[in-house]
Amino acid sequence: MSIIGYSLCSSTMLLANKLAIEFVPSPSAISFVQILFSTITVLTLRATGYSSIDWFEWGKMRAYSYYIIIFVVTIYCNMKALEASNVETVIVFRACSPVAVSFTEYFFMDRELPNTRSALALGIVAFGAVAYCLSDSQLALNGLSSYSWVLLYFFLITLEMTYGKKLISAVKMESVWGPVLYCNALSVLPMFVMGMGESNFISELLRLPELSGPGLAIVLFSCVTGTLIG
Repeated sequence: MSIIGYSLCSSTMLLANKLAIEFVPSPSAISFVQILFSTITVLTLRATGYSSIDWFEWGKMRAYSYYIIIFVVTIYCNMKALEASNVETVIVFRACSPVAVSFTEYFFMDRELPNTRSALALGIVAFGAVAYCLSDSQLALNGLSSYSWVLLYFFLITLEMTYGKKLISAVKMESVWGPVLYCNALSVLPMFVMGMGESNFISELLRLPELSGPGLAIVLFSCVTGTLIG
């Protein structure tokens, strides 16, 4: 059930982010708000005693430091890919990430390759992705340059998922919300710094209260979905 829930939230968030960019044309601004929202939500859960959540420890924070860099850059590339491509393209590439993760774990983490049944399923996903790319009019018109952001996102999400699995195994948390707090709270400042590289980052943040009802609803929905993915 958790896998199904994650898949649904992941696909839904890609669509929500695509819509959010239409209202707030700053990938960093949307990502910053989502990360801040998740952080505040988890801190509220802890403060109200609703859930026992791991607090910050220097050793765990240091262990998460490298992952945070990958996490922030991956989120940014995801938003840029959604901005530059249609949501179907991003979903297809994200769906292929388990294929890349399987081979990455085999070559660099001494993990076994998927069994025959799993390999067949991954092969079908990969075949579907290739078929989609060959029929994509955007690729036919602009070549691989149209896939620059989504390819970079695919590489980074593979790295993030592989490193993240290793990190969760190495750094033990008492609560499932512990990694969510560490990941988001430690990403607030890096995402803000990255956002400063966009000329409209601050102006779009200040414009958020002025969004229309549908715009605010989409941004809020993307924030809630992002928290649930964690």
